[in-house]
Amino acid sequence: TGLPGERALERNFYGVLRVLETDVDQPEKAMHRMVHGRIVHGLQFTAPDRRQIPTAYYGEQTAVGRLLAAPATQPRKVGMVGLGVGTLAVYGRPGDQFRFYEINPDVIRLAKEHFTYLRDSAANVEHVVGDARLSLEQEPPQQFDVLVLDAFSSDAIPAHLLTEEAFAIYLKHLAPQGVLAIHITNRHFDL
Repeated sequence: TGLPGERALERNFYGVLRVLETDVDQPEKAMHRMVHGRIVHGLQFTAPDRRQIPTAYYGEQTAVGRLLAAPATQPRKVGMVGLGVGTLAVYGRPGDQFRFYEINPDVIRLAKEHFTYLRDSAANVEHVVGDARLSLEQEPPQQFDVLVLDAFSSDAIPAHLLTEEAFAIYLKHLAPQGVLAIHITNRHFDL
């Protein structure tokens, strides 16, 4: 049986993903959220005038929010390991290239179907399906101005993304003044 407000349920090798609708009786608070088990992969207000507000740990006052909202003299190339609902796409500007690496194809599909961050972004948004480390290892240097790692919130962290070898790969993909930003919030491990 579905949970109250459940809009979608997907089950695959990576687990169970749900999209839930909350606060539908209060239009200013109404949101969609994607959850994987007990981990929230992102949320978005549904009111048209609020859906471009970056939420959760990607708000404008967070470190990554300040980084991506900072003025830039030219279009940026930004890579993200982990898509969630695509919240970071809200920071895309015309001419920017945002490249999301996501291992779970259902996350990409649900983000596109139930959230608007990706389609509303002013940036050119791309997706690479597969293990980010393997994908980056096989690609030529991307020259990212910012590379965001956000794949560590669950209790089954992909430790292969935290090795010295993985960091060598990330650094290979950064532009000379590029920034590697790592989201290390985790309920179970002190990263």
